[in-house]
Amino acid sequence: MDPEKPNNLHDSLNLFTYRENWISRDGRTVILRSITSKDKRIEKELINGLSIQSSNYRFFHVLKEATEEMVNQFCDIDYKNEIAIIAEYNSNDKKRNVGVVRLFIDPSQKTGEFAILVADSFQNSGLGTKFMETLIDIGRERGLKSIYGTVLADNDRMLTLVKKFDFNIGTNSSGEIRIDRQL
Repeated sequence: MDPEKPNNLHDSLNLFTYRENWISRDGRTVILRSITSKDKRIEKELINGLSIQSSNYRFFHVLKEATEEMVNQFCDIDYKNEIAIIAEYNSNDKKRNVGVVRLFIDPSQKTGEFAILVADSFQNSGLGTKFMETLIDIGRERGLKSIYGTVLADNDRMLTLVKKFDFNIGTNSSGEIRIDRQL
């Protein structure tokens, strides 16, 4: 299935719909789709199920448990200013969120900050690469000139990923590296 095109920013209803089937390197089928408020349970399970390292790489500290406020913030979003695509995986009649890519659009509407999270069980599956491709496509569709993020200096997987997509990698400051890419 081809992803649906995001609506124009000037759409008075401010709707954004994205849905695409994707197959991981090891053959697991995942549905990439826009996050909704109905995803709070699986979003919380994703965050709470992260390893210490994955939690630290995404949140810059170890998050022991996602709060209700945090989950609400992650799932109840305004698609004019933020995009969130989750990776839904169904196994044994159980729906799981195995990853999420977020794009926070700056008020200028010219750039956006992104974050990618992949569940430990889906790391090295190609999901991070798929998320990055999707992120770049959505940024272009939204008319952004660039995207940027912050990565911990020891997050080798993310640094390898962004190099593959020609990101500029800034200097290390307090263990954090700014990365950015023109669209």
